[in-house]
Amino acid sequence: MRSIVVFFAIIGLSYQMTTVHHTGHHTGHHTNPPHTTHEPSVQHSYNFHYDYLTHKMLVHKDRNCFVFLLTDQERTDVHTDAGLTALEVQFLQMITTGTKTEVDKASLEHSVTQGCGNNILHYYTVA
Repeated sequence: MRSIVVFFAIIGLSYQMTTVHHTGHHTGHHTNPPHTTHEPSVQHSYNFHYDYLTHKMLVHKDRNCFVFLLTDQERTDVHTDAGLTALEVQFLQMITTGTKTEVDKASLEHSVTQGCGNNILHYYTVA
């Protein structure tokens, strides 16, 4: 019995020697981030799709699909990074400033409606 008491006493001393005791004093310094306004997040997402069968560029956002006819030069430009980026910027501007005509889904080629996606409610040609 005495050996069991000595064993637990040694365990207790070992535990005390390896445990860090906190004094309750805080020595670190925390800074708060500067005060900022609590504006809501804003997010826009546009998807671009080049339909190689019809040579049309499709831009879809939410439940709208915008269909752009490409010139011969644009059909070449779409295959380079710089050209594609320039076309994307141009088409985004045209969505805002160009003439949009709503068209019936049935009037569009199957590859165009497929490229726009399944959840589209409105199709527009943009000039």
